[in-house]
Order: sequence, then structure tokens, then C-alpha cells
Amino acid sequence: MNNTQRKILFSDLDGTLLTDQKEIEKGTREAVEELLAQGHVFALCTGRPLASARKVAKQFGLEKKGCFVIAYNGGVLYDPGQDQIVYYASIPLPLVHRMFAEAELAGLYVQTYDRADHVLTNQQTEELDAYLAHTKLQQRTGKEVLADLADPPAKMIVISHDSHEKLCAFQEKNAAWAGQAMNSFFSCEQYLEYCPAGISKATGVQRLCAYLGIPVSNSVAAGDERNDLAMLQAAGIAAVPAKAHPAVRAAADYLCRNDHNTGAVGEIIRKFILADQE
Repeated sequence: MNNTQRKILFSDLDGTLLTDQKEIEKGTREAVEELLAQGHVFALCTGRPLASARKVAKQFGLEKKGCFVIAYNGGVLYDPGQDQIVYYASIPLPLVHRMFAEAELAGLYVQTYDRADHVLTNQQTEELDAYLAHTKLQQRTGKEVLADLADPPAKMIVISHDSHEKLCAFQEKNAAWAGQAMNSFFSCEQYLEYCPAGISKATGVQRLCAYLGIPVSNSVAAGDERNDLAMLQAAGIAAVPAKAHPAVRAAADYLCRNDHNTGAVGEIIRKFILADQE
């Protein structure tokens, strides 16, 4: 199969590929295996750090030929076959220090990451505990962690479990300086994410297609949240699970009958990738 015939699926993880129990529905697993067997490409495209995304890929056998990982909302592209990071975008350290200071003034929790994908924050909070339980990552906590941060990170998250409105106000208040230097968006009601300027899941789509020599028009994207919008708009086909966020549903070329618990990604694969092989 040449590159003009190969198709590539970009799939978000939480709320799209993974069920509420953080599994992959059986029919979807079978569809992914068939996609790969026919020579197509499967890419995880997530806001999670690379280490967390790779754990999911390893758990479900998605580090084999034809599989790729896009992490940090498009900021990092990893090739499992070569075991190498192809691309890593980062936020300048002065902006990281300012964001931590602004979040502290606002009474909000904020975290970032080092190159080993440890979670870095200056306080131990319930937001941190919940995030670590979800991602299974390691942490470095304390006032000194930012002083010891040598390499610019790929992402920051401001988290509030109590008030989405407070996060919206924080985003608006800091837009004058942060908006020019970083891209910000919500990945869920509780997470306000900041990535390097110009970086989104759309850049993940564009970079991986260019890396593989596959036309972007041959790509299909599956996602359910607002941080998936850029990816959905960049891909050749935008397909979303039944319970996607309303703004994401409005951007879809195809709305699934199934949600993430009942095999939405499998439905997408069979309709838009495997159908041409039948």
C-alpha cells in the first residue's frame, strides 16, 4: 500500500478511545488491529504527558508498527518504532514562572512537567492527588521545583475542581500577556491548559502526516472535548462520539451512534477506514 492509499486515524484518549473504566471496548480493539493489519496508521493524540500516553499504548499493544503517540496536545510527537521523540515544543521558562505566580495570586492550583514527565508543582493538593491517580505519573513537589527546572516544559495546567467560572476568569485576566505567548484551552471543565504558541492537536496531525508522507486529506480524527477542536478541524474527516461536548458535536462531519463506552472509535474505523477495503 502506497502513501496515497494509506489512511491515518488520530484518536483522543479520555472520553473517546478509553471507556470510563480506562479500557478499550472489545469491538474497537478488533477494529484497531484490522486497521494496522491492512497497513494503515493509528495515532494516539492526547493532552496527557508522553509517559502517561505511552503507558496506555503499552497496555493495549499500541507500540507496534503503524502506531504513533502525540502527547501534550500536539507538543510532542513520539515514534515507538524508532523509540525516539521526533518533535518537542516547549514554553519559555520566564512564562512558566509568571504563570505560577499568577495562579498563586488567584488562589488556583497549577502544575507543569520536566523532561522525564514528572509532575511539578509547589503544593500538595487534592487536585494533584486526583491527577496522579488518573495518569499514574510521579511528582516533584515544593517551592524549589521551579528553581531546579532546567529545560522548558511542554505544557502547564491550571486546575480547579470547584469552579469552572474561576478558571474562565483567570484565562481572561491573563490573556493580555499569556495569549500572545501561549495557546490556552479547556480539555475538560476542571482543566485550563497552556501550551506553546502555535501548538495544538492540529499541529500533531500536520507533523505526523508530513513525517509519514501521508496526505492530510487521508486523515480521520476522533475526539470529544474542546482541546480536540483544532485536530478535528485539521483532519480530512472529523468524527465524534455520541456524548461529545456540544461545541465538538457542532464541528463534526460525522456524529457516532456510539459513545466512548460502547465503541465509538471502532465505529469510526469501520465507516471511514476499513469500508474502503471491503
